[in-house]
Amino acid sequence: MIATFTIQQPTLLATLRAVPSARVIWEQSDTTANGEHLLMFWAETSDLESFETALQHDSTVTAPRVLTTTGDRRLYQVEHVGEGKAQSVYPTIVEAGGIVQQCTATHGGWTLQVELPDTDSLQHIHEWCSRRDLEFTLKRKYEQTDNDGNTTTYGLTEKQRTLLVHATQDGYFDVPRGTDLNVLAAELEISHQAASERLRRGVDLLVQHTILDDERASQTLER
Repeated sequence: MIATFTIQQPTLLATLRAVPSARVIWEQSDTTANGEHLLMFWAETSDLESFETALQHDSTVTAPRVLTTTGDRRLYQVEHVGEGKAQSVYPTIVEAGGIVQQCTATHGGWTLQVELPDTDSLQHIHEWCSRRDLEFTLKRKYEQTDNDGNTTTYGLTEKQRTLLVHATQDGYFDVPRGTDLNVLAAELEISHQAASERLRRGVDLLVQHTILDDERASQTLER
């Protein structure tokens, strides 16, 4: 299962609020033999100097070290300390069996995309945040299914995905339409009926695994 959610984790938020144009992209976290929690991240902003000044005064990290600079991006390594370390959701994600795929932050908070084993693990993370009064907002949740190697993300078969991609790229969903099912069927060398059924089933699966999954997940987390 893949879940995308935002939390108001305090790490680097003081720095990001001091420089609202900045964005942080998490790279990796490590724990040393001495128990120090090291955090590596990219900072993106047109005002890196102001970002670095604010970083020096941020109580959630210490000992910032610049590893490399590329244009408006700078790679830092810091030690996670204070409330930043105490309120970090990362250990809880690992404990729940999760793998962080993406993690970014702006002055509005942190957004994470995490691979999780099941809904219970997501519930565990949500409850952990609730106990610490960290605002948690689930943005999206969907299952990654595998049916004899014939499915892709959102539960789509490869044939359904291919048709949806063609339909979108060729303007089938545009107003007015840029193509029709006869053309799409001919491109994929299938019948009009097969194209129609495949398209309807593909759209249905997308709704099931995006919009309706979000509704179900929200209802589960509210219980």
